[in-house]
Amino acid sequence: MDLNPNCSEAVFRFHTVEPEKMNYILQAIADEISANNNFWGKQTVPKYKTAKEYEIPYGGKPSYSWNSLWDEDDGKSWEQRREEAQKKSYPEESILYACAGLGDNEAIIKVNEEEKYFTLNIGNNDIEPNETKWIEKIKELGIKVDEAESDESLQAIARDCTCGITYFIDKV
Repeated sequence: MDLNPNCSEAVFRFHTVEPEKMNYILQAIADEISANNNFWGKQTVPKYKTAKEYEIPYGGKPSYSWNSLWDEDDGKSWEQRREEAQKKSYPEESILYACAGLGDNEAIIKVNEEEKYFTLNIGNNDIEPNETKWIEKIKELGIKVDEAESDESLQAIARDCTCGITYFIDKV
């Protein structure tokens, strides 16, 4: 089932840490964003020599997860909690930006070299139409891709709702 992605983000686990493949994946997604939204302009993903150079970590709790917004009763409004979470959880800078509905537009990339994968948290509004066939391009690499909608460990790192949207599951 496809839904209109006017929510916040998609979370993927790409089973590769080869810098060339990582660049190819991230650039394919960047090209899709550019095709769908002029706001960000043309995004070019740097070509790094190591997987770890692609990492864009974030600190603290995911910025928009419901648990991080409502984990204590301190009388603050949702907007106040969201603003505070943003300040402590956003990356300093990112190499990829995509509209995420609530404003968490910076992509987060986490590399696990030991298990040979990287995760990507990215706004889903600008990647949905698949105008550039980014999904097919990534599938052609022959690597496994996990998504938050079918993997609880990815749901746990989501900054916000992933809204039931899938990109690789059950797609031809």
